[in-house]
Amino acid sequence: MAEVIVFANRKGGSGKTTLAYNLANVMNKKTLLIDFDSQAHSTVYAGINPFDVKYGIYEMIVDYLNTGKYQNKTLNIHNIDIIPSNQNLAALEIELASYEGRNFVLKDILIDFHNKYDYIFIDTPPSLGLLTINALNASDYLLIPVKSDFLSLVGLSQMMEIYYKVNTENPDLKFLGVIPTMVDKRTKISKEIINELKRIFGEKKVLTPLRNDVKLIESSSHGIPIKKYAPKSRAALDIRKIAKEIQELVK
Repeated sequence: MAEVIVFANRKGGSGKTTLAYNLANVMNKKTLLIDFDSQAHSTVYAGINPFDVKYGIYEMIVDYLNTGKYQNKTLNIHNIDIIPSNQNLAALEIELASYEGRNFVLKDILIDFHNKYDYIFIDTPPSLGLLTINALNASDYLLIPVKSDFLSLVGLSQMMEIYYKVNTENPDLKFLGVIPTMVDKRTKISKEIINELKRIFGEKKVLTPLRNDVKLIESSSHGIPIKKYAPKSRAALDIRKIAKEIQELVK
């Protein structure tokens, strides 16, 4: 059975996509990445043009809503499977609004994938709408990337409120922890954010910080995971450490 992990934060620019895509590439297990954001950043990161995606997660869900069936058209990129996204996904919340089981559609679809993968990662939009609720209800674990600035702590508190509310619908959803991102350990603000996170959640819930690294930006522009683009970079090292921590935590 797959362990389903959702990367979520209400605040944009927290590093959700960077983490979800690059971690999926270093788990060394059969991994599926679902791009559940209409901005399609995970799709782009994988080197896929969203405008070329004719059958992605949106089309799967619409087919399921209309017929109870869908086509499994996962793409294999850099040895991971991905269900891509496109701009059509922006309309899904409207289409789900009148559906009785609207909070659990993604969970229903993922039933068919559980026995095919060891891990399923879900990259979510920077919002607290139906897409994020669906992703949380479909998951076993929540990981929250937190950019190292104080405004991100506001988004974190809002995300935790949603987690507690969703936990009443999905009591199996566990809070795995937070991952500080875009960290420069030389700066006072990064140190203060990490210390504050440890004070709030305890040290075990604060995973290895993902440090600032220009190689991450370069790798995304080339559609190549950091482990292949710059395997000796500090970002690649951090990603490998975080992956090992996740594997230990979900055992």
